Amino acid sequence: MRRKATIRLLLGGTAVVLLTLLVTFAFNHKMSKTVSQAPPAPEQSAADLSINNFQHTATQEGKIQWRLEAESAHFFSDNKRVRLKNINVIFFPASAESETRLSANSGILDIQTHDIDIMGNITIKNQQYRLQTETLHYSHELHIISTEKPVDIVGPSIQLRADTMKVDLKTGQMKCRGNVEGTINAAGTI
Repeated sequence: MRRKATIRLLLGGTAVVLLTLLVTFAFNHKMSKTVSQAPPAPEQSAADLSINNFQHTATQEGKIQWRLEAESAHFFSDNKRVRLKNINVIFFPASAESETRLSANSGILDIQTHDIDIMGNITIKNQQYRLQTETLHYSHELHIISTEKPVDIVGPSIQLRADTMKVDLKTGQMKCRGNVEGTINAAGTI
């Protein structure tokens, strides 16, 4: 009998402690909601889902290939695409080379292929070089960045302008075509 009373007392005490914790949590949660401000709403669009401060990381065989951040993202489920605004992308090379950073006004990410089409005021930088153009396409499967618009490239040993460009991120090889003009410093290495 004494054992039953002890168990009831213990269960009753536990219930009181849990109830006190629950009330305290609910009160604090309500207070934090009234003090904090709601985040700004995403811009209006016909998208199925809109997100501010969007982040996406693409991996292959467990290794991060690139990481994308955008001011806003609008998901369209019918064509499996995301429209992005004010983009920043970091490409991580397979070798020990420095990462490459890209910034642009807007872009479209294909959710299935991880390909990206980027538009407007595009700048790509790594430790040595800066590239500028108005449109770019990134093929995730091939790891190739390409543009059919004029491109300017500046680095310690090169100044180059061309009508089109293709860069293989796996090999580090770049091909420029059409009205290629520039200066290559023979003392530097490219």
